[in-house]
Amino acid sequence: MIIDILNSEIDPAGRNIRLAIDKLIEENGKDAYPLFNGNEVTFHTINERIINAPASAVNPDADLVIVVSRHSSVNPVPVLTVHPAGNYGVAQLGGNDGELGRSAPAWMKSVLQNHAMFVPEGYRVSYEITHHGPTDFPMPFFFVEVGSTEKEWNDEKAYTAVAKSVLYANPSNDSIPMIGFGGTHYAVRQSAIGIETKGAMGHMMHTRDVGNATSAIVSQMIEKSGPAVAAHVDRKALSKPEISHIESILKELGVEELTEGDLLKINHMSYEMWKKYRNIAADTGFDLRLFPHGDILDDEPSVVALPDDFFSAAFGKNDSALMDYLESIGGVFHTTNTSGKLMPIFLTNRTNCHNLSEGLIALSIQYITRTQDSLVDGDTIILRRKQFDAQKARKMGVPNGPLFGKLIAGEAITLPDGKTVNPEDVTNISTISVKIPGLE
Repeated sequence: MIIDILNSEIDPAGRNIRLAIDKLIEENGKDAYPLFNGNEVTFHTINERIINAPASAVNPDADLVIVVSRHSSVNPVPVLTVHPAGNYGVAQLGGNDGELGRSAPAWMKSVLQNHAMFVPEGYRVSYEITHHGPTDFPMPFFFVEVGSTEKEWNDEKAYTAVAKSVLYANPSNDSIPMIGFGGTHYAVRQSAIGIETKGAMGHMMHTRDVGNATSAIVSQMIEKSGPAVAAHVDRKALSKPEISHIESILKELGVEELTEGDLLKINHMSYEMWKKYRNIAADTGFDLRLFPHGDILDDEPSVVALPDDFFSAAFGKNDSALMDYLESIGGVFHTTNTSGKLMPIFLTNRTNCHNLSEGLIALSIQYITRTQDSLVDGDTIILRRKQFDAQKARKMGVPNGPLFGKLIAGEAITLPDGKTVNPEDVTNISTISVKIPGLE
């Protein structure tokens, strides 16, 4: 792979970052930095503003261009940033109207994560939304910047940190190329995704542009972000009409929306496995929410379902023992419905399916027999449930109040007329038999 690093001589931050790169290479050698692992790295410097750089300014044989530059803002903050180039509408800062540059999500993500590692005290780390040119480089490219004033552009700690972020760039093979919608210039939620999850942002759109987004521009975002396979919508940053508008476009284009919560779960598995388990969950006929425990292996998914009565008797009031067990074995999902109710449906890989089924049954029986009146008979568990009957108690002359509490607690009481009422006199007993195949 050929990587070209581009800077402008008239940009003090870009010039300083380039000098810092040269110095680090001179001090430690190329072999010290992942950027050179299997890659040929070339350098180009121009004497004009980067936003107006023509395609001829870079190595024509490059597979990737990394532009090191300054960041400036009307609301200046000390910041290290990464962003793609492009214009959603009229080009005000270089490039062509309505054109997006080719981005490199995995590389941008790697540099962003390095920013978070090397950032000097007092600086923030962020993606920036897509917002300026150039737009017509024939290869993927992105900007790596330090900002936002002359003080930061000339801060050795800051521009050296950016140089390290570039030199230590080493994209992961399991990153998920994505596009993002909503938020401000500094793309707070997308930045968190890029740092904390496998999500790798390409093009990102400011809240102000979402309402006017078209299928054509979103298609361009997708194509020039890898292509992207999923999208993140910052719902807290958008109005309901804006959310509905962008959702309809994503649906039309067949692009999956991933929430930040989804992406945190996908940290435990490959994206391909996430899709397989999500589809298996949908095939159960329930609208299930998936919650992984431990790492999920690349293996065919399977479903383990317990009888609802049996499961409710074991964990309907307290699921802590169940969650501890799932954490201890790993490689499994528990599920809830859309209301957050724990469901008796578990997903795991085919190899682990039998052991999980046996383990869940054993844990359920252990918990039921320890805490409830029950009997195991062959492949059937019989549950005896006692329920205080207030109507019976009143008919026997027991007034509402503390005496009810004593009867519920299992104590016999004596009424003012000397009559004794025992708990069993006002208790209904029901039995439930649940057949558990293989229990015997």
